[in-house]
Amino acid sequence: MRSMLAALLLMPALAMADTAMLKPGDALPAFSLNDQHDKPMPIGANTRLVLFTADKSAGDMLNGLLNERPGDFMEQRRIVYIADISRMPGLISSLIALPRMRDYAYRMAIGEEEEQTAMLPRAEDSVTVVTLEAGKIKAMQPFKETEAQALAALLDAAPVGEVATPAPAGERKASRLVPHSVSDMVPGGK
Repeated sequence: MRSMLAALLLMPALAMADTAMLKPGDALPAFSLNDQHDKPMPIGANTRLVLFTADKSAGDMLNGLLNERPGDFMEQRRIVYIADISRMPGLISSLIALPRMRDYAYRMAIGEEEEQTAMLPRAEDSVTVVTLEAGKIKAMQPFKETEAQALAALLDAAPVGEVATPAPAGERKASRLVPHSVSDMVPGGK
């Protein structure tokens, strides 16, 4: 009986072990989540930055930064925000968190199931920034609350560009507008 209970408790951990964590050099897999309005939000090949949060403090920090910017700020810069809310109790997410998120001026992709965002790196109380170039991960960097100014500078330094339709896989070329690393986007970085 105890071994059966132990096996049941370990099943989620074993399932997560099958999901490979993304790392620099990997192609960002094509995937889609729903946004806070329950509308599909594909993560496209033309995305330059992915902002990922997996806890309330990181989400609050990022929300504070994004609320200081125009509503089309992320779209103009090809930035996608993904929030993993899988550990939030269902009643809290449906009655409190999601209704608040619907009031935000920007779209955010919502990971309601842990496996939806398991491949994204996470650090406690941090916003993880994934820099992409031509659909491949160039760099990943966590920003803690004490680094909010550096994160704000990185966001503001992200180049504005037209949202382009991604080229077919064989025709993709690296955009000269995409920095080579996160530190290239932060003034005084490196």
